[in-house]
Amino acid sequence: MSLLRLSTLGAPEVFHNGSRLTFSLRKAQALLFYLAVEGGMQPRSKLAAFLWPDSEPHDARNALRNALALLRNLLNDDDASPDSHYHLLSAPDLVSLNPHAPMELDLDQVQQAYREAQEISTVPSEEQRAPLIARWQQVLSLVRGPFLDGFWLREETPFDKWVQLQQYQWQVRLQLLFDRLSSWHEASLEHEQASAILTRWLALDPLQEEAYRRLMRLHLARGDPGAAWQVYVTCRERLADELDVKPSSQTVALAERIRAAQAHNPGPSRLSARRTTSTAQSQPPGELTAPLVGRTASINQLVDRFQQAQQGLPQAVLLVGETGIGKTRLASEFMAWARVQGADVLSGHAFEVGVSLPYQPLVEAIQGRLEEENAPEDLLDDLWLAELTRLLPDLRVRYPDLPRPGEDSFTTTIRLFDAVARLFDALAQRAPLVLMLDDLHWADVASLDLLRYLAHYWKKHATPALLLGTVRSEELALNSHLAAQFANLGRDLPLIQVTLQRLSQTETLQFLEAIIGQEETGTNRTEEQRERDLMRPVSSEAGGQSAWKRQQSRLSNFLFDLTEGQPFYLLETLKLLRERQWLIPRLASDGTWRLVPDMEKIPALLEEQPRRNLLPAAVRAMILARMAKLTPLARQLVTASVVVDFRANAQHLWQVAQLDMQAGIQALEEAVRSGMLREENGPGEHMGSYHCANELIREVICSEMGEAHRYMLQQRAGALLHAEEAEIARRQRRDKRLSFVI
Repeated sequence: MSLLRLSTLGAPEVFHNGSRLTFSLRKAQALLFYLAVEGGMQPRSKLAAFLWPDSEPHDARNALRNALALLRNLLNDDDASPDSHYHLLSAPDLVSLNPHAPMELDLDQVQQAYREAQEISTVPSEEQRAPLIARWQQVLSLVRGPFLDGFWLREETPFDKWVQLQQYQWQVRLQLLFDRLSSWHEASLEHEQASAILTRWLALDPLQEEAYRRLMRLHLARGDPGAAWQVYVTCRERLADELDVKPSSQTVALAERIRAAQAHNPGPSRLSARRTTSTAQSQPPGELTAPLVGRTASINQLVDRFQQAQQGLPQAVLLVGETGIGKTRLASEFMAWARVQGADVLSGHAFEVGVSLPYQPLVEAIQGRLEEENAPEDLLDDLWLAELTRLLPDLRVRYPDLPRPGEDSFTTTIRLFDAVARLFDALAQRAPLVLMLDDLHWADVASLDLLRYLAHYWKKHATPALLLGTVRSEELALNSHLAAQFANLGRDLPLIQVTLQRLSQTETLQFLEAIIGQEETGTNRTEEQRERDLMRPVSSEAGGQSAWKRQQSRLSNFLFDLTEGQPFYLLETLKLLRERQWLIPRLASDGTWRLVPDMEKIPALLEEQPRRNLLPAAVRAMILARMAKLTPLARQLVTASVVVDFRANAQHLWQVAQLDMQAGIQALEEAVRSGMLREENGPGEHMGSYHCANELIREVICSEMGEAHRYMLQQRAGALLHAEEAEIARRQRRDKRLSFVI
């Protein structure tokens, strides 16, 4: 029996046996939709009164028989056998659709997704979240408008009232799906996805004020207060025109924050600027920006800690990971999100310099915030402002009458610490405070001591504050004093370390798709094409990937093998490919620039050898900087590992590097902690093996090594391998002789 497909969310459409049906009798179509949505056996008397309320019962029953005859004719299969099941079942007093006949109703999929959404009250785990989002987005793609949009019987019938009730019920279900998806994307700082969901939500429900607020927050988090204000204006006008009401106080308060942000950033919104810039005059961006991929779990941890801090439970979070893993990128996105939530965000950055700069990251954070404050004296008394002049001498220029701070060396430090703590507490009483300090591994001892004091003060006073720091994992592993300082900090505040890992192969593909984007297939699809899509069963595949998609997948696998999912390496390699015209900037239909692979050059790229030809200069410089931080013996050991082309244990490396056991152990531990070497334990191995942590590290060290140096190390490694093979052969001969004796 042929498939019957009914699309009810939007203008109604019916497809049977691959063809779109047209109905000469409108009430026959209404009858079909009613039977499909309500299900079960329906009394003929009820259906007759339901669709023909103004007719005499006898006439209404005759009209119902005519409508059923039309449906039987439309839904009849030409090749159906006499004993086959028809879509329409009827008895003397009852009518229904056959539940065993193949039928697809878009409402069934929406109902299933709605039940799933009802059962989930919190953000699901990463493993649950991805398939749920994919499934719900597929469901929402079926939604073209309200239930039976534009379909009515043009008379006062119970059917029309039933349609209105169904429109409300399905709007509630869809609202929950849109709400769940947009809130998950917003909480995970997935701005593009959240914006797309919210835009669809508002297209279907243009009076949904919560959707407007979320879209306003998204634009504000993306640094575009102009676009956020445009959303507010649209919301205000729609509510006034349709409901004759004003936006809620919550929406107005958000609009005031947007207005304040516009005062600091008065330029036009990027969205409006993009719309007014002609395609001919627009240029591709000079820099690529790394998309935020694979960080959902980390973001959820940050959001959770921030929400606890809002309740007066101060928190501390350290973002830990290797150089270039994306710690600062993630922190920046979180800070933008926190600002939209109403937080007061301060940020500072520690620097790697030859001399100590006491309190430098905290000075940067405080100075930037006080420059925005109209009246710092409202925050602190003159006594404590005077103490802050030790860190900020410019305060005395602004307030020349401040008293001189005390000179007693015993109390100087404690009074300074107290002044800083009081300032942060005063700010936190106005709005939750986020203090972000970047590259804390370079912070001086005085700054770390002040952080410990702040943690104690915040805990004692229940200050609604979150301390967020970024730390390089290799620096933390090599600096036991720094690790001890953070351990002490955790004794005063709940502290967690959020370790950022490299991207998986799937996440690398997502990273690439965010920059390259999807294949442009044309946005203006014909009615015939759309009908073919509707007639195709939802579960069926479109029929194989396009050549473009296959090349994108191959390129993603190539880049993953080359960079092992290291975001900085990945982004810099994409920049290099763009410079060499393997990736070409093109303007997409939505007005954004995307990189598109050159289909003729990509195959040659994938065979590029040696891969050092694809080594970006910025990656080379970063790897060399990491090597320079190692002690000479550790560098010697890492260099030796490059030429060893077999599974090398510690003794192998020591012999090639010509290090004794004591020096070799220290050098090996340092190289592993720094992340330059990686230790692996294979099956049956009583000693671990060691190799370069990344193929790019090997390529950089090889390229920097002189020919004579490489030849010498290769000779040592070759002699070592030859000696081991000879020893193995000798043992095998000995064992063979012993077996003959036995």
